[in-house]
Amino acid sequence: MERVIVSSKEVSEITVSTPDGLPPAPKLPAPIPWWGRVLCALLVLVLPVLCLATIILRIAFRNQSPRIRYAWTSYLSTLLIVSGMLYFSASVMVITLVPVPAIVSIGLGDLDERTTFPKLPADKQLSAAEVSQLLKPLVVVISPAQRRWFSGIEGPSSSLGAGVLLQASSSGYLFATAKHVANEFNPRTKAHVLVAMASGIWATGEIIAHHATLDLALVWVKRNSGQADFVEPVTSAGMVVEGIPIFVIGHPEGLKYSLSTGIISRLHDSVVQISASVSPGNSGGPVYDDRGNLVGIVSSMVDKSLSPNAENLSFAVQADALLHETGWEFSGNGGQYLHQFIEAESQKEKIAAEKAVPER
Repeated sequence: MERVIVSSKEVSEITVSTPDGLPPAPKLPAPIPWWGRVLCALLVLVLPVLCLATIILRIAFRNQSPRIRYAWTSYLSTLLIVSGMLYFSASVMVITLVPVPAIVSIGLGDLDERTTFPKLPADKQLSAAEVSQLLKPLVVVISPAQRRWFSGIEGPSSSLGAGVLLQASSSGYLFATAKHVANEFNPRTKAHVLVAMASGIWATGEIIAHHATLDLALVWVKRNSGQADFVEPVTSAGMVVEGIPIFVIGHPEGLKYSLSTGIISRLHDSVVQISASVSPGNSGGPVYDDRGNLVGIVSSMVDKSLSPNAENLSFAVQADALLHETGWEFSGNGGQYLHQFIEAESQKEKIAAEKAVPER
């Protein structure tokens, strides 16, 4: 068969004659009245109300003719698209241009406002209740910093660890934690974590040191006000013996400032095995003896899901490593801050030894 080609000009010249005697086709009313269009158009500015109105109208017109249903469906769909685009644009502008309240403070107000710190080591053995009252305020929550989308501000991540105050001086606060808690250390840059006390207000802490072989790290937070000084007594390696009672403070599974008790079960090189139960969130937290001396820093545990027969097999790094400047990799003024702590610790032990000598 040969192809027949009809041009647009030929189509335009075609005329359709209406038989004589037939009336013209009646003009149908608009499927959507003008007032309905205006009312629905006003709802573009309120997207939730427009969504509710769309649902109601779709139900109300379900028995109408296809012409009316299709007209309303098309019109409402257009309004929903326009309203959604307006809401999205407005949200982006608000998040981008409006200042977002900072969730990270410039310092640890809880410590700045303190006028006194507990005198450690204690003159007598401390009960669990006394340990909770005296020593929990020396423990912090540590979390890696995570930058928020759009706003660009930093906030805490989902993982939490613990840290313990080693020294409070006029310039700032020195904390010890586990190296795997403060794992973003870089000696050439100022890596940091977020630090908070019981109030929950976060401050930025600079990671100033990582130990080369042990699961230990040091964090520094600048001080903004206050004058109260504090030095945490650290038990030397020769004074740690098996069987002594110990107390662990941390944040197991996000349960902040939980206290568990036990004994030192075993010593092996620089590792202390303890019977006190620990969980994720205890890492970096302190292990105290019953006088408030720092015995160790919680580092790990045996996971029962991997070893079902394991019961309270927890481990800490001996805190004695905090008294030596060797074995550390420092960033910024980290070496200076650790040296100041060791000097203050030595001076404190010297004064305690002089008081212990009986007068003749």
